[in-house]
Parts: sequence; C-alpha cells; structure tokens
Amino acid sequence: MIRHGLNLNFNVDIKWHLTWIQHFSQQLSEGILYPRWLAGTNYGYGSPTFVFYPPFVYYLGSFLKLSGLNIQDTVITLFSSALFLSGLTFYIYGRNKWGRIAALVGGFVYMTSPYIALDIYWRGGLASIFVQVWIPLLWWLTEQSFSGKKWRLGLAICWTIIALTHTPSLLLCAVVWLLYTLFFLLNKPWKAVVETILSAGVGWGIASFYLLPAILEKRFVNIEVMRGVVGGVKLNLFNLTQLFNLIQIGFHVAYIFLHQFLAIALLIMIAFVFCRRQSAVLQETCHWSIFALTLTFFMSSWSEFIWQASPTLQMVQFPWRLLQIFSFIGAALCATVFSGILKLRLPPRLLLSLVIAGILLMNFRYSYKWSNKYIALRNPGRANLEHLQDIKTIMNDPYTGKLRDVEEYRPLLKNGSSSPPVPLIGQPKISVVSGQAKISIQQWQSYNRIFSVTTEKPSQIKIRTYYYPAWRIYLNQKPYPLSMANDGTIELNLNPGEYTVRLFYSWTYPFILGIIISIFSIIILSTYWYKFA
Repeated sequence: MIRHGLNLNFNVDIKWHLTWIQHFSQQLSEGILYPRWLAGTNYGYGSPTFVFYPPFVYYLGSFLKLSGLNIQDTVITLFSSALFLSGLTFYIYGRNKWGRIAALVGGFVYMTSPYIALDIYWRGGLASIFVQVWIPLLWWLTEQSFSGKKWRLGLAICWTIIALTHTPSLLLCAVVWLLYTLFFLLNKPWKAVVETILSAGVGWGIASFYLLPAILEKRFVNIEVMRGVVGGVKLNLFNLTQLFNLIQIGFHVAYIFLHQFLAIALLIMIAFVFCRRQSAVLQETCHWSIFALTLTFFMSSWSEFIWQASPTLQMVQFPWRLLQIFSFIGAALCATVFSGILKLRLPPRLLLSLVIAGILLMNFRYSYKWSNKYIALRNPGRANLEHLQDIKTIMNDPYTGKLRDVEEYRPLLKNGSSSPPVPLIGQPKISVVSGQAKISIQQWQSYNRIFSVTTEKPSQIKIRTYYYPAWRIYLNQKPYPLSMANDGTIELNLNPGEYTVRLFYSWTYPFILGIIISIFSIIILSTYWYKFA
C-alpha cells in the first residue's frame, strides 16, 4: 500500500471513508468542533453521517490531513498505524503474562492474522481495523482491574475509545466481554467483577454524546436497511458442515475462519501433547479453547435463533465480525503455547518452534497475497477504471457536490416507510417549486445558510438540504416550522412578501442529554481517579 498507493478494488468501504475524512476535516477547518452533519455529501443534500458513525478515526485522519498529508497518504498512514499498533498492544498485553519472546511472537501472529489482512486490503475497514488495536488493551486492562482499582480508570477510557471507533465492533465486544468477565466470578471476588463491569458503564457513559443520539435518532433515517445488507445475519452465519463449499464459491471469511480454527486446533494439540506437565500452560490453553469454541458457536448457523431473537444484534450485519476477537484468541493461544515450548528440552523446542514459524508464515502468506492482489493509484494499470474515477473525484474534487453518501443515513420520507430517492447531482441550492419568487443567497456554509426571498404570490421553495430535526429555520428572525418536501429535502411555503431566511444546524434533545451524561460520567471518573490514583 505504501509503495503502490490505495487499493482501487476495495469491495465496499474505502470510498466512504475517503469521502468522510475529506468533509470531516474541511468542516473542522470551518470551526465546527464535532461535524455531525456532512453538508457537502449526497451531491450537496448533506447527510447526518456522524450522528450515527463514530468520529474517533476521522479526528485522527483530519489531524494528519490538516498537518499537510494528502488524502491518500493520510489513509495509508492510518492503515499502517493500525497494523503496527495492533502488534504493539498485543505485546503490551502479553509481555508480563507470557514473557517478552512469547508476547513478541503472539504480536506478529496477531498482526498477520488473515482477518486483519482482509479488513485492510479487501473491505477497506478503516474504522473497524482500529478496533483490532484496542482489543488486546481491553483484555489487559480487564485482567488488571480485578486486582487493582486504578486500572479501572484505563478500562473506562478504553471502552470510550472503542465506542467512538466502530459501533458494530462495540456491540460485539461488549457482549463477548461481558460473558468473559462474568466467567471470572468463578475465581475472583464478586465485588471486583461487578466494579470492573461498572467501570465499562462509565466508559460508555463518557461516549454518550455520540451513543445516545445514534440510538434515539435512528428513527429519522433509513438505518434499518443495514439488517438486509448481503442477505443479513442469516446468510452470513457459517454452516460448518458446508464450510469447504463456502470456500469454493469465494466466501473469503469462511476460509479465514477455517485457517484460524485449524491453527488454534494445532496449538491445542501441541499444548496437550508436549506441554502436558506444565499445569499453567494447560489451564490457560483450556481457558482460550473454551473461548474459541464459544465464538465458533456464535458464528455458526447453530446460533441463528439467538441472532434472530435480537434486532439489535442483527444491526452488526455480519456475525463473522467476531473474527476480530477470534484472531486475538488465536494469537493469545499461540503466545501461551510458545511460552510452554520455550521450557522444553532443545530438540522438541526447535521442532515445535518451526511449527509456530509455519503458522506465522501461513498468516504472512495470506496477508502478502491480499496486499499484492490489486495494484493501486500509483500503478493503476491493473485497476478497475470505475473505481479509479470515483477515487480520483474523492481525492481531487471533493467539495463541489459530486460525492454521494451511504444510503442508510438518508432521511425517511413522511410516511416513514421508505428512503428518499437517490440525490440528483447538479441541483440548485434553492429552487422555486411553485409560485413566483426572487432568491438571493447571502451565506451558504455547512451549518449556517442565510438567503432572502421576495414573493409576489404564494410560493413553495425547496432547499437542497435533506430534512433532519437538528435543522432550525428562522423567518425574519422568528422561528418557522421545519417541513419536508416529497423528495426528503426541506421546503418552505411562503405567502407574498419579503423574507430573510436563516437555516442553521443545531443541537437535538438526545445530543444535549448525551452531553449531560458524558459530563456526569467524566465527573465520576475524575472522582474515582482522585480517590485511587
């Protein structure tokens, strides 16, 4: 990626991430501290993208872009940083747990895990790849929190960052982490376990300024369409009896699951055959094995009844997103077993070290294959020309109303039963639908628009801005009710007269409540820090 530039054959996500960084950073430069509405997307109709999509990675990207990097190098730097930091955080987690050498090996296994390669090079999951960075820190801080109260401060902050990084990963991590943490009731004081869980609640509370509007305002947009993407949850569960058939038809994540599962099975066999006299290694191997089998169940078709019973879980779209944590388990098991191998006599130690090296090389082979499969912007000869033109527009001409946004964030029409039509490129900012009116625009910024209207007869005016309850209209300095046109935009119905119209984006009640909860949670965390730090 560093050598050839961005991959032009990304399957779905990268063009959205590129678009969002461009407009997020541009609105930050306008002085908007938290750009929830991206005014220039959807051909200028706008989108409440960051009401529903967490902003953490886009602040990082905006910082890099505003510091002088172009958009391509910004995204390459983000992907490269996430890849490096995932190995580093795994090493931090494991250096005291298994020793430095075993933690280093586990870190390399984690960095080269097939799912991370797929997420970077095929899916272009810029936000989700950063969750791979936080997972080892989450487990490290959790285990430290059982014995040290001060570590719960870090755990709360870690959960805040995860919440502000990627929402589907947040939901899955929360479910898996809660089950994992409750498991420690078997050998940890119940009070320590409960307080650890409560610290996670404080972390989620700090992120309420994002989470609460994302939950309470989803009824205004077409976000429910996400349940049906690529067949929804049902078609993305692994049928373990037909796994090879799924691989043959090109279901990449099925191969990744099998690859990771076989590596885990091999590591378990090594532990029970060669490290059977090391009780600590066997105990931890059993621990991670149960964890792996539990995730296998949740990714398999046997768990369909659980997914179907929860509309909230269905919003993650793909149960195989659990491969994020599954990859972490594989790396942790590798570090566990390798720490046992290092204690063996020299001949078996060398032989089994070669087996571990083989697992690492198989991982690397898969990563290398995907990183070189599609040549990119700096070498577009083998690239998809349709993607090439899209990416060039996003990179070179992002602010002239030529970019769309995702369908799920478009507002629902009046009846609430369908999304608005596809936005039309090249539409005027303000148009007269009926009647006669003269319009003069004085100001047209992302969050603040001012224009004057002179009408000679009753007129209907349409503003090229999608309806959303955060928008406010003032007519001659007096509040005016917000109204939706048939195409989902904002409309004004004016009697004859002269008007000065101000349209501005404001705070919604869920956002205000979310900020209050965030401040309250920060106060709780600060009090806890003052008491125990």
